[in-house]
Amino acid sequence: MRSMTDYLKTSDVRLLALCNQGLHCQLLDWIMNAITQFGSAGFTLALLLILILSGQDLWNSAGIRMACVLACGQSVVVLVKRAVHRPRPFKSLIGVINHKPTICPYSLPSGHTNAAFVQALVLADTVPELSAMFLILATLVGLSRVYLGVHYPTDVAAGGLIGYTAFCAVSHWIF
Repeated sequence: MRSMTDYLKTSDVRLLALCNQGLHCQLLDWIMNAITQFGSAGFTLALLLILILSGQDLWNSAGIRMACVLACGQSVVVLVKRAVHRPRPFKSLIGVINHKPTICPYSLPSGHTNAAFVQALVLADTVPELSAMFLILATLVGLSRVYLGVHYPTDVAAGGLIGYTAFCAVSHWIF
């Protein structure tokens, strides 16, 4: 069991270094800083308001559903962050390039990735013909978090998994 844990930690740090340092350039700095905003609280709240206040039943319903799934998923994210206390990579590893200031000192799981996947899954369910675009964008939000040095790859995977689980649970039990 110890060797599996060591392997995961080593792989996590290697993938982080590849994304954060190996791909580093000014153009990607700008692109990743823009993409990460799709998982931010400001963007998420703006999207919710637009959907709920749209005046169209399809979008209103999607907004209400998204709000319920986000409430569930983000609650789990906050609870896990507070329980695990995993420091952000730029605070615990030497050489990590930090591109983005953060409010919360903890990295596991990624709240931005959680929010991005919740948005993507609800929108993909609402407009199936655009599902690939929504899911690719959510994946890019997760990648941006690693590139920016604020999350390990496993933080991003956990955030996406929590978002998916919240989507499935809320969709099954409430909608």
